[in-house]
Amino acid sequence: MNSSQMKLIIPRGCDNAPRKQIVIDFTVAILKQQSEIIKEYADESIILYQLKDNKKIEGQCSLITTLQDENKNIGCLEIYQVITHGKFASINGVISLANGTKIDFCDVYMFSNTARSGKVKEIKSYRL
Repeated sequence: MNSSQMKLIIPRGCDNAPRKQIVIDFTVAILKQQSEIIKEYADESIILYQLKDNKKIEGQCSLITTLQDENKNIGCLEIYQVITHGKFASINGVISLANGTKIDFCDVYMFSNTARSGKVKEIKSYRL
């Protein structure tokens, strides 16, 4: 199963908040390496902290390049909650790989501003 066939399970009631949908779309884009969506929502100077690996990825180009090297075979993404408040948001759930491995995750987002057009400036990504 390739990542284009990734199953997505989303909690009900996320569709009425535009920023929640952006966070979901961006999470999927990172996992599926959808660089067009990443470019649309990410600030040029985005920083992604992969805390488990003590990695800091700076800039939109570096992020896209790094993601292309992470060829994970993801079977399913299940999202438990998406919480937004002002210019902050968080998403948590579980990523199931095709080989049966499960990765619990929580990503904490900071946007450039509170406006709907605000870009993703920073993500702190926790993976277990």
